Amino acid sequence: MNIKIATELDRLFHNSPWLLYDNNKLRHAIQSTFRITLEDVSYNHIGELIDKIDNEVLCNYFSKVWQPQTKKFKYSGLKLIDEINFLKPDNVIDIGCGYNEFKGKINNIIGLDPYNPKADICSTILDFETEEKYDIALCLGSINFGSTDKIVAEVAKAVEITSPNGLLYFRVNPGHSHEAVESNWISFYNWTPNFIINIATLLNVTILDLRNDSNNRIYFVLKK
Repeated sequence: MNIKIATELDRLFHNSPWLLYDNNKLRHAIQSTFRITLEDVSYNHIGELIDKIDNEVLCNYFSKVWQPQTKKFKYSGLKLIDEINFLKPDNVIDIGCGYNEFKGKINNIIGLDPYNPKADICSTILDFETEEKYDIALCLGSINFGSTDKIVAEVAKAVEITSPNGLLYFRVNPGHSHEAVESNWISFYNWTPNFIINIATLLNVTILDLRNDSNNRIYFVLKK
């Protein structure tokens, strides 16, 4: 759950409790507050509405505003092309591929993204269903949003679809917000080295590399 959105939504209801009974007014309040258009504001419990707003905020930002900065990263950028091709993987999945920049550069790669039409498959990692196991999974800036339970579930799913002895490459954000105003309501997860060590222990995977990358990001590699 996005705590920033939950807190602000509760403030809106506190100041204007009639929003709880008028979907039209609620729709306009959400639009003016969160800078998104959400047609369906119905919900069975408040968590559903928070998730709807969160998803639309992410979709709006990553489909209309965000631009990749792959070239800026020392370890988790273009360097990965030769490194991964050298391993000759049978298949690679780019989770949260954005504009699918590695397509045609890394062999046997497929791009997964819920917001960008340039992805090969339009889906979140949690909704992605496959029986295939991938030799390599890239998670470069994509598992970064929401609460700890969501982050753990997404990493666990990435590990699940990776082959035995397969590799997972991560670039993560230690809680730094982006500059664009459209990202203000995104909950950027506060990744730390200790959390990475703990999640690797939890999922029974080995950390092969863990270091600071460019632009205040953390780079690490897991082996299943």
